[in-house]
Amino acid sequence: MLKVLKYKTIAKNRHTYLSFPDIIKSPVKKDRLFLIYREGDSHHPIWSKLILQMSSNNGETWDKVAEFSVSLEHHGCVWNCPRLSYIDNNLHIICDQKSSTQERTAMFKTVILVSMDEGISFHAKETPLPGMVPDKIISFKNKLFCANHKVKSSKNDLIQLVSWSRDNGKTWYDTNIMAHSLDKQFCEASVVSTGDRLISYLRDNSGHQRNIYTVTSEDGIHWSKPKKLPIFGQRVTALKDEDRDRYVIGAFRNTYIPNIYPFEYELESPKLEVSAFEHNLDNDKIEVSKIDWEHPENQYHYGYTGIVRTAPNEYIIAYYIRQNRRNPYVKLAFVEKPK
Repeated sequence: MLKVLKYKTIAKNRHTYLSFPDIIKSPVKKDRLFLIYREGDSHHPIWSKLILQMSSNNGETWDKVAEFSVSLEHHGCVWNCPRLSYIDNNLHIICDQKSSTQERTAMFKTVILVSMDEGISFHAKETPLPGMVPDKIISFKNKLFCANHKVKSSKNDLIQLVSWSRDNGKTWYDTNIMAHSLDKQFCEASVVSTGDRLISYLRDNSGHQRNIYTVTSEDGIHWSKPKKLPIFGQRVTALKDEDRDRYVIGAFRNTYIPNIYPFEYELESPKLEVSAFEHNLDNDKIEVSKIDWEHPENQYHYGYTGIVRTAPNEYIIAYYIRQNRRNPYVKLAFVEKPK
């Protein structure tokens, strides 16, 4: 089980809605981390900023290094869910922009902000990547892969897609179906490379339980049938466990509530949770650890995590949470995995 060592509040503002954080470790400089999150006037904003912060001491202190603003009034779009990646040691912010507060009818495009000098300057490039809520850009078998899901109709029917590039993201090629079902709504993929294959964690948006599923692929193009995991939640973020072979470690917005969703394990109290999980890929055993709590009535205003390994058996989980505040804020949990 993962143990929380301490918490740290990174950003809060009672007048603005802070959400959708992600976190990454620099391969260029030791102890340097980057954190991205969105600031807006609400969960479905009419104005928005992406705020990039940097830490040079493994997350102990943070400084804002960049911000990027777009609004419906001046740009015809707002930022949605950012993710951080490195390609050729260059920092990439990948984020979708939506044209409306109504996601079922909004138009989406994915923009990548690239820094070749560790966050000092950026240049933007639009991409042909379809859909919304892009995942991190994943390197696998000499190609790059990026997953996005797409709204198919005004009924909010969803399909999970993945696109690939063979020239380090300069050009994106065919978009393939990762997961699609007539009675499930697969979305919000988080893709992990285990070396010999890819595994993707998916949210099923149908109904209220929102089971988490996995699909796997040996080439990034052809994917297995979805397999249900014994956890409920939204926007999993996951990475390969570098301390143990055949394990994935991740975090998610845990939406299971005792006595509402019958399930195998019981929480300490009828509250929602930010949770972490350890997934044994050989037997599909899932071990869940509580990271932080949230009121059940705030189920759409917390989570959407990011996770980074900072040292052997040590991680930082980034998330947004409301708890007793007027608006959500960005928080970090420093966690340890017993050796």
